[in-house]
Amino acid sequence: MFHGLRGCEALFARRPQDIVRVYLAEERRRQFAKLLAFCAAERKGFQVVAHENLERLTGSIHHEGIAVLARQIRRWNLSDLVREIEAGHLPGPLLYLDGVQNPHNLGSILRTAAHFGVGAILGAGGALPPLSPAAVRVAEGAAEFVPVCDLVDPVADLKRLKKAGYSVAVTSSHRGEPVYSATLGDKVLLVLGSEGEGVSRPIDAIADLRLQIPGTAVVESLNVSVACGIALSEIWRRTKRP
Repeated sequence: MFHGLRGCEALFARRPQDIVRVYLAEERRRQFAKLLAFCAAERKGFQVVAHENLERLTGSIHHEGIAVLARQIRRWNLSDLVREIEAGHLPGPLLYLDGVQNPHNLGSILRTAAHFGVGAILGAGGALPPLSPAAVRVAEGAAEFVPVCDLVDPVADLKRLKKAGYSVAVTSSHRGEPVYSATLGDKVLLVLGSEGEGVSRPIDAIADLRLQIPGTAVVESLNVSVACGIALSEIWRRTKRP
């Protein structure tokens, strides 16, 4: 049961056939007129409901007046990722999340990744958070544009991506070159670790470079989604355009 304005708009734009049923508040009828017309034409159910019913349906007070029952967003595997890279469909950097488990952080990272042109978000299969309705809402539509890829053997799979020309850049709170002066190529695979444990040793061992974000050191580390935004902003500045 997806909810939130931007997430539901993106769902309708990207995969309308996955929609099963739509629930919305009266004040959203005009804004989602095309969606309701589509539902009528395709014989998909829709219903105007009160806000308290939307809260019950979504389990959230942040529904923003719209909820869509739809199929889950499909996760990629390594074969999907390699095929899209070889076809030239993923020109931007890749992002690997190592131990990041908070769905809200995943949603925030997806939003940032979409803004800075990330090709895909990778992680160990079974370890990455699910693309839950809460994560999708926080992503503000980005979950429909940036694929999430589960890797069965992360170390071996990242080594394969290195052979394909990607440089693995691991972020750290305590060591590494400042992100603002480090050498960053066109094909970067940025690794972000959990706030508590950081990047795991097996992943750190295959890094081509290590990056840190300079600061006062008054706090031990940045929130992972904030660190993600700073690092991706610098990669964009270097490799794309002003």
